Amino acid sequence: MWLALAIVALYVLVAAGLGDLLSGLVSDDQELAQFALGHFIPLAIAIVGLLLFLRWAGWGQDVWRERPTPTLTPRRWWLVSIPVLVVLLPMSQLGDIPWGSRSIGYILIIAAGTLMVGFGEELVIRGVLLTAVRARHGELVALLATSAVFALAHIPGSIIAGVPIAAIAFQVSFLAAAGASYYWVRRVTGRLWVAMLAHALTDWVLYLASGAGTPAASMPQDHSGSPEPFPVTVQVLLLIATTISIISVIREDRRNNRAAAASAQAG
Repeated sequence: MWLALAIVALYVLVAAGLGDLLSGLVSDDQELAQFALGHFIPLAIAIVGLLLFLRWAGWGQDVWRERPTPTLTPRRWWLVSIPVLVVLLPMSQLGDIPWGSRSIGYILIIAAGTLMVGFGEELVIRGVLLTAVRARHGELVALLATSAVFALAHIPGSIIAGVPIAAIAFQVSFLAAAGASYYWVRRVTGRLWVAMLAHALTDWVLYLASGAGTPAASMPQDHSGSPEPFPVTVQVLLLIATTISIISVIREDRRNNRAAAASAQAG
């Protein structure tokens, strides 16, 4: 588990630190160049490093896949609503993007960069870290730990970008909730790559809507406007579902503990 946390810290150092250094090589008015330099090179290095680590450590399929929750007992079909809402939320915000001012090249470059973000962050958090936490703890700790680390890992990038402390506090809570939802995308589908794509889609919409060249700048910070009712409704439903899911994993851990105790007694 400590090794996994060190891997996360190293990933953040490369993605945020090197990314900021490279994006600073161009002027602030060249946001697309900032995005490309700050994403493609550092994320490629970080992702290749993660894959080499997994090969060296011999970590198996647990990092990439697991048994989907609807195949467990009880099936808890209602949890399927979380991945659906996770995908529906960015889809409902497509209208916020000023498509007329976004060229095809811009859209494709942002798509490639956010795909790398989704792949790398999900691999290190919902892949490496989640597997390490599960080796010693139950699902409640896995859910809370991966969500918290996911949120805290974005703080260095926000500080580098000069985001105010109050906005960083909001971002941490926003990202922790997002991390919990991605946890369920992985568990419900049983595949890490689905969480990667859902994460990439969310970031893609945020970047295109904001026109930002850095992750911190693309996060919602201004709440002075009147948000559209449908995206707000989806977000509220997603928050309610992820909150209720905490009760679900507590009960799951209790069932697993009782089953383990019964098995040990029978043995």
